[in-house]
Amino acid sequence: MSTFCSLPFVHLATHPHGGVTLCCVSDFTNAKNSSRNFNNGSPQYLNLNNNTVEDVMNSDYFKGVRLQMLNNEQPEACRRCYLEETAGIRSKRIEENERLQFTEDIARATTSEAGAIPVNFKFVELRLGNLCNVKCRTCNPSSSTSWSSEYMKLQKEITFVTQYDKSINSSWTENDEFWDDLLAHCDDLQLLYINGGEPTLVEKHWKFLQKLIDRGLHRQVTLWYNINMTNLPDKLIAIWKQFKAVQVSCSIDDLGKRNEYIRTGTKWHDVVNNLNKLQSLPWIHVSVCQTVSWLNVMYLNEFHEFMAKRNLSVYMNFVHDPKFLSIRILPKTCVSKVLPCSNTLPQHQIDAIISNLAVEENASQWDNGVKYNAWLDSSRNTSLRTTFSRIFEIIPNE
Repeated sequence: MSTFCSLPFVHLATHPHGGVTLCCVSDFTNAKNSSRNFNNGSPQYLNLNNNTVEDVMNSDYFKGVRLQMLNNEQPEACRRCYLEETAGIRSKRIEENERLQFTEDIARATTSEAGAIPVNFKFVELRLGNLCNVKCRTCNPSSSTSWSSEYMKLQKEITFVTQYDKSINSSWTENDEFWDDLLAHCDDLQLLYINGGEPTLVEKHWKFLQKLIDRGLHRQVTLWYNINMTNLPDKLIAIWKQFKAVQVSCSIDDLGKRNEYIRTGTKWHDVVNNLNKLQSLPWIHVSVCQTVSWLNVMYLNEFHEFMAKRNLSVYMNFVHDPKFLSIRILPKTCVSKVLPCSNTLPQHQIDAIISNLAVEENASQWDNGVKYNAWLDSSRNTSLRTTFSRIFEIIPNE
């Protein structure tokens, strides 16, 4: 079986801090999937705050990965896809090879002996810094500026949370040189994925979309967004309408007050109004991305039934970090009580829930999760036990 994947050849995967990786499912452990050069054996990590698109795509590491694939070897950071395929699962590698239609033969013809390529993207993922107006409990300031000051206080008292470095730089999203540099490598662009932070707040990317239109590239480009449903400017929608296709994935985790609790800063009536607005535009494909944690796991049937009545499909994203909010930390005695709360979901989603519940995690993480939410409740004048009472009904000794 060939190990070839088109992504290292025609794809840009950015991250809020300006780093670039092979893709979003490659192994992030110790930054092993990140663009870097090797100076006397020491890694020099490249970043869009300081380096060009050409620099990051033709870094020593990316060139080496391409040569490994063309030699039918498996790059270490790509093992997830190869393992999934061995298990009979349809991997991202397979899906992207089919979608992008950039073959191994084309790769061999355009890749130098050293692994360098002429940079011409078919697929670009832009995670546009950490500018955001929402303070999600399953997130942190690396992806949201709105709770930086609160989090700095939190991490002094709740020491088991991920420590946030406030010196992290996301200025690349406001740099005209970056946007011009990117545009120069997008003649073959097919798919533009845009996330944040909250991407609708980053007006520089609106100008980039207009430049794609001015060049006539919009006719070949599908836009794919993840947004938090708080901000839906008419001006941006007018720009979207000119593209080949538009997909909007709405980040919503629960209904009503429960969603407002998890995604602090959202108002449920705004979420519903913006859903109505999107669904009134038949040229936009609308779906929902739900982040599943032990906070909302007991309410899944209600959530999915609500979305089904609106003819909205739901993709479930399971919390793995922070571990103390993952459903994997629930005591195994809870499994039989959790599953009936998801029994109306499609079978593949039920299977995903069962798979996550089957993973053994340190039980002390439950106490950490309660402490974390208690601190935020004190700061935000909210109540975990009132808002998500069902989970406490099934936890032993609670």
